[in-house]
Amino acid sequence: MTLDEIRHNIDRVDKEIKALFQERMELADQVAQVKAQTGDDIFKPDREIAIIDRLTTDIEPDIKKEYIALIKRIMEVSRKYQYGRTLELRDCLDLTWLTEEPSLSQIAMKKSELYICNMVSKDLVTTVDEFAQVGQLIQNKQVDAGIGILEDVSISASKELHSMLVNEHLYINRCDIVNDSGVRKKVVLFSPHLVVLPNHNRIKIMFVCRNKSGSIASIFSMISDYNVNLTEIHSQPNEQLEWNYEFYAEIEANLLSKETQALIFQLMNETYAFQILGSYNCEGDF
Repeated sequence: MTLDEIRHNIDRVDKEIKALFQERMELADQVAQVKAQTGDDIFKPDREIAIIDRLTTDIEPDIKKEYIALIKRIMEVSRKYQYGRTLELRDCLDLTWLTEEPSLSQIAMKKSELYICNMVSKDLVTTVDEFAQVGQLIQNKQVDAGIGILEDVSISASKELHSMLVNEHLYINRCDIVNDSGVRKKVVLFSPHLVVLPNHNRIKIMFVCRNKSGSIASIFSMISDYNVNLTEIHSQPNEQLEWNYEFYAEIEANLLSKETQALIFQLMNETYAFQILGSYNCEGDF
C-alpha cells in the first residue's frame, strides 16, 4: 500500500471519528441538561476509571496506553463542554464580586517594603514587621487593605504573602510592575473584597491537585482547552497534606467572561482545593 493510499484511509477514519465525536457531544449535552436539574456531579473519577477498565479489556497491549490517553482526552473534553452548559442552564457558580473598587483610607505594609509604595500616599500606611500582622489588621478592620511585593519577576515569589492571602481569604485588587534597581517586582494591593472590572486581564488562583498520576498535567490541559494563557506558576509544600503541593498560578483572563467562569467552575470541582486570590489588570514589560 502506498503512502497516498494510507493517507486516504486515514482521512476516511477521521471523518468517521468526526461523526462519532459530534454524536458523543450531543449525548454530553443531554447529560448536562439532566445534571443541571439534579445537581449531580459532573466529575466522577471512580466511574471514569471503571469505564477505562471496561473499554481496555480487549485492546492490544502495544497500543493500550495510547488508547487510554485517547479515552481520557475524550472524557476531559466532554466534561469541559458539560461545565459550560451547566452554567448556562443553572446559576451554580459559588462566587460573588464587587463591580466597583471600594474606597481605601488606611493601608498596612511591612516596614521593609514601605520604600516601594507608590500606589497610595505613605501618610495612609501603617507599618508592621510581618505579612501575618497585615492580614490581622485587615481582618480586624483596622485598615482597609494591604500592599506588598508578591514576586521578583522571573526570580522568586513571596511564600509569606501568598500564604497570607490564602489563610486570610484576601484578594489582590491591583498589581503594578515596579523596576527596583534593575529588578522587576510585582507590587500588589489586596483587600477582603474580590473586585472584577472590565479592564482586568489577570486572575490569581491557588489550587491543590488530587494525589494521582497525571493530575497536574490534566490541570494544564484544562486551562489550555479554554485557550487561556498561563502567565505564572510556582508551588510550595502544603502544610496540611504530606507529599502534596499548593500551586499558585496567574492566568490571562477576565471573570466577566462566560468561558472564564466555566474554567473556574471546572477547577473548583476537579481540584482537591481551590481559591481565587484576585482579579486585576497587570501591564508591564515582562
